[in-house]
Amino acid sequence: MACIQKFFLKNNDILPVADFNLTDLEVGTSLYEVVKIINGKPLFLEEHILRMRKSAEIKKMTIWLTDDEIKQRVFKICKVNNLENGRLKFVFRFYEEENLYISFFIQVITPSPDLYETGVKLISIKGKRLSPNAKVINYDLRQFVKAEIIKNNAFEALLINDANQITEGSKSNFFLIKDKKVYTPFAKDVLVGVTRNYVFDICKKNNIEIIETDICFNDLKSYNSCFITGTSLGVLAVNQIDNYVFLKKNGLLELISSEYKGRIDDYLKL
Repeated sequence: MACIQKFFLKNNDILPVADFNLTDLEVGTSLYEVVKIINGKPLFLEEHILRMRKSAEIKKMTIWLTDDEIKQRVFKICKVNNLENGRLKFVFRFYEEENLYISFFIQVITPSPDLYETGVKLISIKGKRLSPNAKVINYDLRQFVKAEIIKNNAFEALLINDANQITEGSKSNFFLIKDKKVYTPFAKDVLVGVTRNYVFDICKKNNIEIIETDICFNDLKSYNSCFITGTSLGVLAVNQIDNYVFLKKNGLLELISSEYKGRIDDYLKL
């Protein structure tokens, strides 16, 4: 996880990236969020802060900054780096008596435009988050997943639990489409993403039935299409999971994707 640009924020101090020390985040427990910066504006920042607070509540920890203070620090790091577009990670590190707030820019992983047309390849791996509803840094899982994705020339990896059920992607939420209905794993089993919530809202608005259910990996062949969602990804079609192949073009998927882009445009106009 590389810290890029010129500066990062440690507590409220501006420091050069040369001083960034990954070990600051490898001890204790680190809760984090990743926000996409578009035209100088952190996309859906309020929802990300709310999810951060929910993660802290689950882990029985207390975020010591107010919402306004978090927002001020997010805008501060954008300003000192003179950055209009990027991907910002902000972290609350809890360790003994040395709690830290750290925010820094990381590599952009926004898919190229052609991938939204062709869809992406996913792989499946055995794995699970220790606290699925809390966004906690887990370096062992992260490194394992990264190696498997590179090894298999894939875009993302789906986590498969001990019951052979798909829970989520390593950095995304997962959806399937069949018979004009949308299916996704139960919220209790996944890290509920900000974009996932928007997909639920879009489906409700358009009278599309969306069903939370257990999704057995062996049942993938019964679905027509699927997609993943995430802060950096938006709504992204999937064309293959291991040896299963899916339709890239789907009316419901195209509607959801278009509506989500509209939500982004509306937010940026505020």
